Amino acid sequence: MVSGHDRSRAGSIRFVGQTALLRVIPVAVVVAGVSTACSGISALPAGLLLVLVGVVAARSAPWRFVVVDDGIALWFAFGRRRFLRRDEVTVRMDLTGATARHRCERFGYPLTDGVTTRRRAMLRAILTEHGFDVRP
Repeated sequence: MVSGHDRSRAGSIRFVGQTALLRVIPVAVVVAGVSTACSGISALPAGLLLVLVGVVAARSAPWRFVVVDDGIALWFAFGRRRFLRRDEVTVRMDLTGATARHRCERFGYPLTDGVTTRRRAMLRAILTEHGFDVRP
């Protein structure tokens, strides 16, 4: 849920999407990497690789997103949050789902509702209705 401070800044909640897998898996991969790295010097490179993969996944794939009047709020593993203002974000939608990308950045954030975006048509309608830049 969006906190009171975030709600006053962002506006009314229009759509909420989340997946527990993206919240748990990066943390589990980091834990597996640390335990592998601690098991012996020969396993150190594999353990460090797992830690790196887990941290990159935790920083790049939000486990929860909320569409509000002023933009899209994103929640990541390890407590990181990001807010993309409506006039600074482009949402690409295709058969595989939706991706929100800040106009100044090269890569986007997947907007998932479970393993895939099950409510893709509803998400597209809400984003279009509220003035987001939605592209195929």
